[in-house]
Amino acid sequence: MKIFFNCICKEKFFLFSSYKNNLNINICNNCHPYYTKKKNFSDNSEKIKKFNKKYEKFFK
Repeated sequence: MKIFFNCICKEKFFLFSSYKNNLNINICNNCHPYYTKKKNFSDNSEKIKKFNKKYEKFFK
């Protein structure tokens, strides 16, 4: 039986399996950072400043 994998990026893949239901997946090779070579950086500067302020006595 042919089942479909539906990713959140709207990509669809199919596979032959004895499993009867289609599956929803969160990530695939079309949107995974390892395969796309894209890095998702968030702005962590405030977190870094807060960490440094909290632990500055240990860094001296």
